[in-house]
Amino acid sequence: MTREDCLLCLCARQEFLPEHRQVVEDLCRGGAVRWDRLAAAAERQGVLPIVGANLRQCDAGLPEELAARCELAVLENAAVRERDADRLAAGLARLLEVELEAMLLKGTALTLAVYAEPWVVTSQDIDLVLRPGPGWEKGKGEEKKVRWALYSNGVECDLETHHDVTMNGVLPVDFPRIWREARPVRFRGVPVWMMSPEDLLISLAVNCCRKRFRLKGLFDVAETLQRGEKIGEAIDWLRLGALAREGHCEGIVYAALVAAREALGAGLPAGSLEALGVSRVRAGLLRSLLTAFLSAAPFTGRAGRPLALALAYASLRPAEAWRSFRYSLTHPPRHRREDPHAPAQAVVAGP
Repeated sequence: MTREDCLLCLCARQEFLPEHRQVVEDLCRGGAVRWDRLAAAAERQGVLPIVGANLRQCDAGLPEELAARCELAVLENAAVRERDADRLAAGLARLLEVELEAMLLKGTALTLAVYAEPWVVTSQDIDLVLRPGPGWEKGKGEEKKVRWALYSNGVECDLETHHDVTMNGVLPVDFPRIWREARPVRFRGVPVWMMSPEDLLISLAVNCCRKRFRLKGLFDVAETLQRGEKIGEAIDWLRLGALAREGHCEGIVYAALVAAREALGAGLPAGSLEALGVSRVRAGLLRSLLTAFLSAAPFTGRAGRPLALALAYASLRPAEAWRSFRYSLTHPPRHRREDPHAPAQAVVAGP
């Protein structure tokens, strides 16, 4: 890793300990830091608020203008997250009015369960998966309008599935089972659902693969592992392994966990990786690709991008890798969303 990549990995954490601060200061004293490159990468990787907040605690020679930029990033992101939370709470209430129940996904769920403060990382959208409630038929006429209004405001709310979790139909995700094992929570007083700890971690690993092991995705995995231990929601690793294999994503979870451990120091209990059932040959390939990826400039430069792509495809089973590749050839870079105006039974089309 470059010096800047090392600094990003040290500062991309909520529990910034004295030993992390000491290593940061030693790195900064050991040679010149390309601060502009570090800041640009942190912003691109979605972690500028938390990285900036931690850097400002260090005697690292942070340029004054960059310190101000980091402080502004926290304030701006806090304002955006507050606006998004208000918008989401209103949207959830409106969905209930038309008899649709919602489950929080990815960063939206982590805001409740993992992030100490909502501003720690940046996000481009809000993700929900919906299912009809008991009286859904009577609200059906307004359902499309409500969902379209949410989509128009950056809330991706697919019905009975979600394109991010299935990787646009590549993975066979059992959403009925996920709903059965979900737990009810409240978001600003509005009833909503959240995945089980195992399903949430799997969905975060899938997101890492989709985003080519972006630092924010690794941060989410690492912090979810640490937070779960603190609040008594430790992962059932045997259960997680079984679910990952059922969803044909055991390699994806393996790659994301090892990447979070190697890059950010995420703690993995003994036997957790073995529970995934990844063969020795495949695990060795994934570790080799990950080592090469992290040995480059994985977050600040371009050298790691081909390796990240290779790692993402290697983490898929052959059939899913082919489907993903075929989908990438036949669809534009931006995913194809579900059309809220389509018939209710329609879902995001797979490749």
